[in-house]
Amino acid sequence: MFSYTKSSVLSVTLASVAGIACSAAAQTPCPLPDNCVTNPSFETLDPRSLAGDPLGWHNLSNPNESKRRVFGDVLSPPAPMGKTGQATVMLATPGASEFRGMTTDWRNCALPNCPFYDPPFDWEGGDVVVTAWYYVPSDSPITGDLSFIKLNVKRGNQDYAAYDPPGEGTSDQLIQGHTDNQWLPYSIRWPIADIKAEVQFNADEGYFNLPPYPDHLKITLSRFGFGNAPSSGVIFWDDVTFVQEAPPSECGCAADYNQDGGVTGDDVGAFFFDFEQSAPCADVNQDGGVDGSDVEAFFLLFEAGGC
Repeated sequence: MFSYTKSSVLSVTLASVAGIACSAAAQTPCPLPDNCVTNPSFETLDPRSLAGDPLGWHNLSNPNESKRRVFGDVLSPPAPMGKTGQATVMLATPGASEFRGMTTDWRNCALPNCPFYDPPFDWEGGDVVVTAWYYVPSDSPITGDLSFIKLNVKRGNQDYAAYDPPGEGTSDQLIQGHTDNQWLPYSIRWPIADIKAEVQFNADEGYFNLPPYPDHLKITLSRFGFGNAPSSGVIFWDDVTFVQEAPPSECGCAADYNQDGGVTGDDVGAFFFDFEQSAPCADVNQDGGVDGSDVEAFFLLFEAGGC
């Protein structure tokens, strides 16, 4: 088991494409409403990448150990068929537990002002949810280090907050061993409340000023260990998705209308007080109006004892 202390030092790094520094005014648009990751299955090559990176992604380390692989490419170890399509991203090791990664933190200079490929992040939105699939061959298990997905919210090149699974994630977000030659699902939920708390903490520490607020999410398929320990094995990643949920309702649970932690007659009185004022939270069924149907919706939840 590795020990890990999350660094509070936030560094500013400059990204460049073909030696040209670009100033981003916006983000690369979401390819799909339900997934803002460009080229999530790595099927498309970046025509400008000398290392053979997939479009929308950038190798942060040795291209022989962090690279796009295609089924049947005759490299070693053999690449599996992708979870969908032919392509995957492979993270190998130099034999010691150094960092290896593939990231969305790259400039899209095919568009004006070179926006980041990082998907857009809405400060007023809800929880961040990132999913993927991974595959570790049974004859090439991960030993000596860990594989995981790291997230950062950023503005320009400035990190505002980070989700580092080795320091704060769950055990299923830290990958070792093998998957018995199967594709397995991977998931991270980063609560918006946690993001805002960390951003505010780092601002209070003097790393940046607020506003402005972060506006894009960096996704990094990562592999890392500590102490330069010997490491081995490979992992393949595919089908990365990112969505940001709707912001949490300020009204809370309709049954516990006064939000005191219990469902009692006090909630009935609180609901009808707001109902008579046509207050926004009295629109329990969220149809855009406050009317008798909200009374019915409220009592259905109230009698059930919860939301």
